Amino acid sequence: MSRSRGGATHLLDRSASLLKALMLAAALALLLMGCQPAPAARPQASRPPAQAAPNARSTRVRLTPAPATPALAPAPKATPTPSSPAPTLPPATPLSPTPSHPDSPSLLRARLRQLKTTPVTTLAAPSPILRHGQRVDAIGPVPLPTVAPLEPGDGLPPVRLQIPALSLDTPVQRMGWRVVDGVRQWDVVDHAAGHHFDSANAGERGNVVISGHNNIAGAVFAPVCVIGQPGVDLGLGDAVILTDAAGREFTYRIDGWRRLPERNASLTQRQENADYLHPTAHARLTLITCWPPWSNTHRVVITAALTAKPAPLLHR
Repeated sequence: MSRSRGGATHLLDRSASLLKALMLAAALALLLMGCQPAPAARPQASRPPAQAAPNARSTRVRLTPAPATPALAPAPKATPTPSSPAPTLPPATPLSPTPSHPDSPSLLRARLRQLKTTPVTTLAAPSPILRHGQRVDAIGPVPLPTVAPLEPGDGLPPVRLQIPALSLDTPVQRMGWRVVDGVRQWDVVDHAAGHHFDSANAGERGNVVISGHNNIAGAVFAPVCVIGQPGVDLGLGDAVILTDAAGREFTYRIDGWRRLPERNASLTQRQENADYLHPTAHARLTLITCWPPWSNTHRVVITAALTAKPAPLLHR
């Protein structure tokens, strides 16, 4: 009896255990089903789908990629236009060596060869004056080798003037002046050249001014007034020799000239022409005469630099 009770109790215990296990499994299954997340909703298309025709077969559309835009060819580079080459100037011809003596003929010839490139100016003139053809009315002053002059007061007035290129040899006398219409007028001496009494003496530092007639009263400067005209044997570098009262000779050489209107010129122009009479800080000789040879409508002004002096110098 007791053995049959123990078997029944054992069977009940196993049934209870199995029931508990089934209940536990069912509860676990419910728990798992309650924790599973709901499927996510698909996003709606931005535009409604096209309505298919009834009984139409669905077709698969193959998308064809758009053709690629062809690459642009690079723009051709601009070819620079070659510029014209700058003109090549011929090299200057060097002067040959010359002696150091300031009055050396070879030195002066070399200087004058260099002076040929100096530009000259042709001044306009009335038609009657052009009867001699083309001429040079203005040139210089150009640099020439010079010597130290006498100091003011150490020289003597000139008494003789020579221009070897023209075979000119004339006495020199003292000359005064007077004022006419506000302009100083010099009383040019006859049959001689006139030394302006208030200008420098021969060989001195300053301006030695000498005037002469060109077509009257001996016309001692007739060959001088035509300087710059074709065929005239007088020009840059030619010597003008002054002899003073003591017999000393001073050599000047021409470094320029001007042909200036006078007769119909304004008072201002005539005063500017008279600037050549003013004193200078260096030794200079100024020759003044009229032009053309048959009249006196213009003034010819020739300047010269002191290039040689006697040695030794004598003093008063």
